[in-house]
Amino acid sequence: MKKLTKALIGTAAAAGAVSFGAGYIIFNEVMNRDALIYPKIADSAYKKMDHVDVAEEDERLTWYKNQEPQYFEMINPRNFRLKAKYIPADKPSKKYVFCSHGYRSTGNGEFKLMAKFYHDMGINLFIVDHQAAGESDGKYIGFGYHESKDCILWLKWMLEKFGDDIEIILHGVSMGCATVLMMSGDPDLPSNVKFVVADCGYTSAYDEFEHILSTAMHLPNFPILYTSNFFNKLLNGWDFKDADPINRVHCAKVPIMFIHGGNDDFVPTYMVHQLYAACESEYKDLLVVEGAAHAESYPTDSAAYEAKVKEFAGKFLS
Repeated sequence: MKKLTKALIGTAAAAGAVSFGAGYIIFNEVMNRDALIYPKIADSAYKKMDHVDVAEEDERLTWYKNQEPQYFEMINPRNFRLKAKYIPADKPSKKYVFCSHGYRSTGNGEFKLMAKFYHDMGINLFIVDHQAAGESDGKYIGFGYHESKDCILWLKWMLEKFGDDIEIILHGVSMGCATVLMMSGDPDLPSNVKFVVADCGYTSAYDEFEHILSTAMHLPNFPILYTSNFFNKLLNGWDFKDADPINRVHCAKVPIMFIHGGNDDFVPTYMVHQLYAACESEYKDLLVVEGAAHAESYPTDSAAYEAKVKEFAGKFLS
């Protein structure tokens, strides 16, 4: 009996060690900007979707490549140097679009096509590199938790730099969408923010990880998600359920334009319907672009996308 007990204890200890080790590996691969394996898995899952081919000679892309932005930086409370680029309108303007990019990306990825659209509307572009992305410092990605706090600081920085009478559109894509949705319910959000464009965001980081574990990695939720969360809290300073746009939009005080691709399997389309239902903003709208994969609503149907943004701009910008 004693031998059996020892064997069971040994087996349980070994299983626990394996689970803990797997949890750390998953945490590190998902959160560490220098990870090697998970980005390839995510990229593989993304490439399986139907994508819109953007021609190199597309005038919108050509315009963006020819810009020479100004660069700004600030230090966040975690002592990381964060970078942002600024493309001013042709004529002096008090209107700004604050661009928040997605996971393992920079604004060059999500906003290279639509930047010209905003510029043609006479709107200044302010495009940030989030923590652990692009030219900004940081080791671990925050999935909207750290990023939303940093972006509130960026907005305050903008008011000091450009004037406290400016008008701001928050525009986020994917993780950047989760970021601006979390900002929408932040009591420190400046009143200068007039509306939010929320493109293909997840309901929470926990929900998104659960979805990717099952669909892209074919792994069980338990115990990997729990042990990974342990290391995330220990090393990254937040719980997977703390990055929770679906709870933040309950407190939203600004108009929100929700956009999502109808063929999005990476951040599943059902999440936008849950976010829209949870949103307590006095004014909200929803555009589902049929046939669009993840983060491809704009190239799939630029006309419909632009029409909705112009509608909001007409209503909420002076």
